[in-house]
This record gives sequence, C-alpha cells and structure tokens, in this order.
Amino acid sequence: MVHVTCLAHGVHRVAEEIRGRFTKVDKLISKVKQIFLKCPARVFFFKNRAPNVPLPPEPIITRWGTWLRAASYYCTYFQEIKNIVLELNQNDAISIKEAQKILNNPSLETDLVYIHTNFGYLPDTIEKLENQGLPLATSIEIVRNVSEKLNSVSGNTGMLINEKFKNVLAKNKGFEFIQQISNILIDETTVIEGLPEELSIQDFIYFKYAPITSVDVERSFSIYKNLLSSNRRSFEFENLKKSFIVQCNNF
Repeated sequence: MVHVTCLAHGVHRVAEEIRGRFTKVDKLISKVKQIFLKCPARVFFFKNRAPNVPLPPEPIITRWGTWLRAASYYCTYFQEIKNIVLELNQNDAISIKEAQKILNNPSLETDLVYIHTNFGYLPDTIEKLENQGLPLATSIEIVRNVSEKLNSVSGNTGMLINEKFKNVLAKNKGFEFIQQISNILIDETTVIEGLPEELSIQDFIYFKYAPITSVDVERSFSIYKNLLSSNRRSFEFENLKKSFIVQCNNF
C-alpha cells in the first residue's frame, strides 16, 4: 500500500488560506449570513426587493468549498446585495451595522472579483475529486490542472496561495509515488525507479482506480453511524453483517 494524504482536503487547505488572506470578504459573508438567518421578515424583504436573486448562502467553514462559493455569489450579485443591506435599519442589529460598513469599503468589490476570477473553480475541483470510481490518471490530472491555474495567478497574494499548494503537495510523499505509478500505467516509455521496494510489477495493475482522497472512507463512517445507532439493541450479528453489505454496495 501507498499512503496518500487526502488531496481533496489539500485543496480545501488552499481555500482556507484564501479565506485567511481576505478578512473583509470573510467578515461580509459572516455578517450577511447573520442578518437573514432565522429572520423571516428580512428574508421577505429580500425576496421583494430582488425576486430573481437567490438568498445569500450560509457557508459552513468545515464543509469544503462553501466559503468560496459564497464569495463567488457576492461577486455575482454584489450591487443587489449592497442595495438591500443598505436599506435595512442599522439599529435593528449589530450585524446590519457592520455589514453596511464593510459594503462601503471601496476595496471590497475588487477583492471579490479577484477571488472569483482566480479561485472560483476550486469548489468544483473538490467535488470532482470526491466522485467515486475515478481512474487514477483522471484524479491526478485534476490536481495538475489546479497546480497550473495557481501558477498563473499574479500578484503577491496569488504567489503566497500558490506556495501554500506547493507545500501541501511537497509534504504528501505518497502522492509522488502515486504519480509515478500512474505514469507507468498510461505511458509505456516511463522508467520504473524510486518506488517502494515492497511494490512488485504485478501490484501496479491494482492502482488503475486507486483513490487519492479519503472521501470513501469518510462516507463509510456515516454508514456505520446510521446502522450502529444507540436505539438498535436487538440487531443480530448476521443481520447486521448483511445490512453493512447492502449499505456499502448500494452505489
């Protein structure tokens, strides 16, 4: 076996670096989320003012890619959101007052455009890596496309974020081996060198669909959690085993 650190999580770490570099955008997303969260009156006001605009997203930091999708949303509907929030009474909530202050910042719109233009593809990339049954060559090509796009980002912030991605890959030693194996599988001229000694030539054929993410393992945790819930007290072992087989193969 070759241990590979989850590449989907690696891309998410880059997204977290982006969030840390753009504090004004992060605060805007947080405050506008608070404005409309659990407030039907403001939601009704929003729908009346902008019936063709979807409600502001409610990103969850631990869910990969949701923050970047929210940043792209504010880039697309910036003027509509700004007009609606500025119409609200700032004395109704602190979140409204702070959101209005951020929206009046002249550099905010520039930051949103920069994020959307240079990093808006990362959530889709994470979703692609999460797909089941991807050939190894396809998964590696997705990661290489990210690397190429980040290399082309200009500016000091772009360089720092690109450096973050390079560090993520550099620490993932197993990914280097996996790339060599993939090259062997798709290119007959590749020379075999530097691979772990315990791997034989016959082992390479099993790497055609080798996953480079831990998403499938995490999905299995959810399956086990649903089956082994606290209210199941009369589940016989044989039936439990059969249920596991059904749940793990239902895709």
